[in-house]
Amino acid sequence: MTTETAERFNPSSLKLVHDELVATIESAAGRLEQFAADLNNGELLQHCIDDIKQIRGTLSLLQLRGVDLLADELVEHITDIPLGEASTCIPKLEKITSVFFILPRYLEYCTQTGRSMAVLLIPHINDLRIARRAKPITLGHYYPLDANQHQRPEIEEVEIPEDLRQVIKRLRHMYQVAMLNVLQGKQVKPSLGMMERSMQRLDKLSANRPLGVLWWVAAEFMSSLQSEQLLLTKERKLMFSVLDRELKRLMFEGEEALNRAPAPEVLKELVFQVVLARTQSARSQAIIEAFSAPVLPYNEMELVREQEYLKGPSANTVSSMTAVLQDELRSTKNILERAAQGGIELLRDSPELVETLKKVSDILAVVGLAAPSKSLKEEIDRIVSWQKGEVEANTDDLLGVADTMLYIESTVSGLSKMSLSEEKLAALNALSREEALSSSQIMEAEALVIEEAEAGLALIKRGLSSYAESNYDIGHIKNVASTLTSVRGGMLVLNLPRAAAVVAASERFVNEALLGSEPLAAVQHLLETFADAIISLEYYLDALKSDKNADTNVLLVAEESLQALGFPAAS
Repeated sequence: MTTETAERFNPSSLKLVHDELVATIESAAGRLEQFAADLNNGELLQHCIDDIKQIRGTLSLLQLRGVDLLADELVEHITDIPLGEASTCIPKLEKITSVFFILPRYLEYCTQTGRSMAVLLIPHINDLRIARRAKPITLGHYYPLDANQHQRPEIEEVEIPEDLRQVIKRLRHMYQVAMLNVLQGKQVKPSLGMMERSMQRLDKLSANRPLGVLWWVAAEFMSSLQSEQLLLTKERKLMFSVLDRELKRLMFEGEEALNRAPAPEVLKELVFQVVLARTQSARSQAIIEAFSAPVLPYNEMELVREQEYLKGPSANTVSSMTAVLQDELRSTKNILERAAQGGIELLRDSPELVETLKKVSDILAVVGLAAPSKSLKEEIDRIVSWQKGEVEANTDDLLGVADTMLYIESTVSGLSKMSLSEEKLAALNALSREEALSSSQIMEAEALVIEEAEAGLALIKRGLSSYAESNYDIGHIKNVASTLTSVRGGMLVLNLPRAAAVVAASERFVNEALLGSEPLAAVQHLLETFADAIISLEYYLDALKSDKNADTNVLLVAEESLQALGFPAAS
């Protein structure tokens, strides 16, 4: 923790009842296990209920925030268990057992640290609430904030020459396209950037109306997720849907809806997330000041670390395992290098090589990386045959083993950067040796073209920004059209006709509208809409870097923006 926490309590009161409390929890857990084996035994169930009610009574005396609500949920849960119905009963018992594991750990945590952190118990409270179909509480449930009391600095109002509902519809589509990718785990960072962009645009359109503060805080929330100051959890994904419903409501109600204050519980949760992220951005600081939001004694990473502590000592298993693997691979590579330089017979003087490789192969198999493990086992068999003199090895053979080592090393390197989800393990297993080692000139050339196109779009954005700040001095955008021509050439080289058409329409807008002789009405709004198209292209290029077959639907945002400007992209 970085600062003193407000959730302090007197540890001596907990110490007085700790042993008795833990004994009661263990008794309840034992009876629960007996009842699981005899689901028709009403007497055992009643004893469990009595034990849990006693636990709740004791916890209520401690005045520890969080544990009282968790105990209440335990009582609700246990009293709702039917006799004899295994399909209904067993899942409920498992959830109670899980709480019986966490509760003593949390009490021990409070005793050792001299503080309580009710937020650590919210996931476990929600597990019980969801199981009985009650509405889950938010992560900021205990955060002391009155969301109705805020004073945001006024912002400059913008003229909206289009029908507001059409603008909202386009921005909602931008938001939904990006949200769908985030939910599917595709191009998550740039997608969150697009979602942030839609919130920023809504904020500007709302100007100083009451609803505008929702988009203001939501934009910072998206930014915090994009910068990974907040993790992309299930609860935060649900917040995406909440915001989408607000967008839908605004789209149907029109301008009048801008005068409606956002729901306090939604706004409070978003402010809590911003404070939790602790990004130090100017917008984050402005939000904290506007709401007089209390500073939390922890940030997201510290909160996650404390949550992992409650789960047990396995929180760092993956990083520890990859560190071991990388050490073993370094040792192996040293032996192979000596053999390549001093002769293949040196392999016979290194009996530890095979044992080391077997250890690496076994670890890979244990964590579910079957394909790399299989490749390594094949190399082990080859090395054993060389060591026994059954087969003669040459330099090419050694190079083959070295290739496999590079393949394994790249796999382990990827493993160190991810959690061991089934999807990510499947992706690593599916990666062939050729794919893992591939660095062909074509791929490098494509990467270079994308990089140049991205640099061009960044240059265009800077030019547009300078154009707006200089009271629309066209000197700042004279090179924008030629830069777009270069970007369009890159799209054609990469065989991306849809993207090329979008860039071509953008060129026409710049040449005919921005650089035309007639002064533009509501030029700031037009620039914002054009910027939506440029950012959509930028997002698409970012997606191409990780997937050559990236979904082109994101270009719909650019196409709709250009259509609104009167310069539709040719199909």
